[in-house]
Amino acid sequence: MHRRQSHRRATPAPARLVAATAALLVGLMVAPGAPSAVAATTQEPPLTVGTAQISAALHCSGSLPSSPIEPVLFLHGTTSNSAADWSWNWNRAFDQRHWAYCDLDLPESGNGDIQMAAEYVVGAVRTMNARSHRRVALVGHSQGGMIGRWALKYWPDTRGMVADYVGLASSNHGTQVFRAQCAVAVTGCTAANWQQAFGSHFLTALNRGPQTWPGIDYTEIATRTDEVVVPYASTFLPPAANVTDLTVQDLCPAEVVDHFGMSYDNAAWLIGVDALTHAGPADMGRVSRTTCGRPLMPGVDPATFPAHVLAALGQTAASSASAPTLAQEPPLQPYAVNN
Repeated sequence: MHRRQSHRRATPAPARLVAATAALLVGLMVAPGAPSAVAATTQEPPLTVGTAQISAALHCSGSLPSSPIEPVLFLHGTTSNSAADWSWNWNRAFDQRHWAYCDLDLPESGNGDIQMAAEYVVGAVRTMNARSHRRVALVGHSQGGMIGRWALKYWPDTRGMVADYVGLASSNHGTQVFRAQCAVAVTGCTAANWQQAFGSHFLTALNRGPQTWPGIDYTEIATRTDEVVVPYASTFLPPAANVTDLTVQDLCPAEVVDHFGMSYDNAAWLIGVDALTHAGPADMGRVSRTTCGRPLMPGVDPATFPAHVLAALGQTAASSASAPTLAQEPPLQPYAVNN
């Protein structure tokens, strides 16, 4: 892969991900020679999560300032964590290429209030940008592919810190599966499931007004055989010059991959990496189909694959069993009620 050549991307920009108190304090500073990002204003809600908590949840690998591509922030899905979702696939592939990245562990394994979890994303983006002196990319699976949009919507300073947004089976417009489950569940649903149910107050607020922002390239990748995000097209964002919406089957027609499998699917990798290594969102005209038919992306060891899948499913089962449930969706934060 070649380092992307783009005047827009080569321009360094302000504040982002990793350390702790000091890093978050410099998170709003502009790197020397960088253009000013949207400054934090009184209209941005203050973070209620402590800097130490964000720092403890953030784990980085490689040199953020000198990575051949933009440093990537990986965001996991509901019921999961960074180790279960990323350590044995995308992280390994990045390590092999010496590409820098950070993993963020969302609180409560992503089962809790997404509004609170999004504060971790805001802090991570600011810290990463501050440490790298460049814009970063977000790569998210399921809830992880949607939560960054909440951060960008309500904390505008982060928009100048993000260059690429790649979603894998993102819950951008919710799912009918959670809507049905939460409607009949005797014990209620987790906060995150309520919020990702089709028609939720959370998603209504998220998708009110602009759903994407200029200067950020969005690539949303779905699978037509998704059993969690239903219908699968609810992953997609409104058409725009900086948006690419497609399925893995658009690249590899015979591809059969479920929701969880999007974190290690080869076709999803090919499309996502095209977005990360070129200016603009993914372009199908650039993506080779020569490896269609391969079920596993680079970095995944076939010998350890079954064990990693079992461990990931075990994480989901354990966190689902212990996560608190609510009788109704959590209320919207005041900053989101009319905005």
